Amino acid sequence: MIKGNNAYNFSNLKLSGVSIYKAFAEGLKIQDSTFDGVYFDDGDFSRADFSNCHFLNCHFNKTIFTDANFFEATFINCNLNRVNLTNTNFMVKEVSETVIYGISAWDIQISQESKQSKLVIEKTYDLYSDIIAQGRVPLMVDNIELAQFIYYLSNHQKFRDTINILNRKGVLLLGKFKDGGLDRLYKLKDWFADRNYLPMIFDFDRPSGMDYTETIITLSGLSKLVVADLSGDSVPHELHAILDNFSKPVIAYYDKSPYSMLKDLKRKNRYFHDIKFDGTDADLLNKLPDKIKSAEKDFNEIIIELAEAYD
Repeated sequence: MIKGNNAYNFSNLKLSGVSIYKAFAEGLKIQDSTFDGVYFDDGDFSRADFSNCHFLNCHFNKTIFTDANFFEATFINCNLNRVNLTNTNFMVKEVSETVIYGISAWDIQISQESKQSKLVIEKTYDLYSDIIAQGRVPLMVDNIELAQFIYYLSNHQKFRDTINILNRKGVLLLGKFKDGGLDRLYKLKDWFADRNYLPMIFDFDRPSGMDYTETIITLSGLSKLVVADLSGDSVPHELHAILDNFSKPVIAYYDKSPYSMLKDLKRKNRYFHDIKFDGTDADLLNKLPDKIKSAEKDFNEIIIELAEAYD
């Protein structure tokens, strides 16, 4: 048992067919080692350095690797059952044909260069090779960060619950990115996050299977309300596209005279609210809470109308 920060260095080990049970080895240095058919059970390797290690046919059960380092490591045909990888450097060379059901991957650091494939998201204590030998084709993903989300999508009830959570908390923020616009969107994102919302900004690459308008419409469908800066060149088009498909609360803000067809948007959606502010973040955030209250009432009204229509 090795507890806490320590100077022990077990690098360049070659372990095969052994069991490591309840090993408390925080901060252990064990780089450039090879583990073949090793069982790690109920141990704590927080802050340990496993860089450049090679794991083959290994079982992990309830093992803690918080803040550990797996830089350039390799996992092939392993089972990471209920492993805690919180805040771990998981910029591995490869992780493939590996069971990842039940892992905790909060704030995990992933490299785009890592090879990820055939990651099993079914509850099992078997290795990938055992599953295939049984003639089964398990549910798999190729991205460890999206594993839990994909698992929820595969379960109809959990899928519904996921959509409900997003639809009750999600806020889509639209606006310009140039001339300080993105900075304002990020300030709004923090403001909403502090109030237990899930703010979203389309500042990522366009999904390969959708154009920009389709992406905005999809994000809006998952959101409770839309908050838009009318000074953004594309925002009027985005709002028209959203309101052609959904009836949901919209809060639009502007510091200069809005474009002339704003009245058309108001006619299209009775849950439309606008804010005229002096151009400063302080004034916008001061006026926003009253509009949020109105938008929340709108959302509740929508819920009641849908319940009466479909329940």
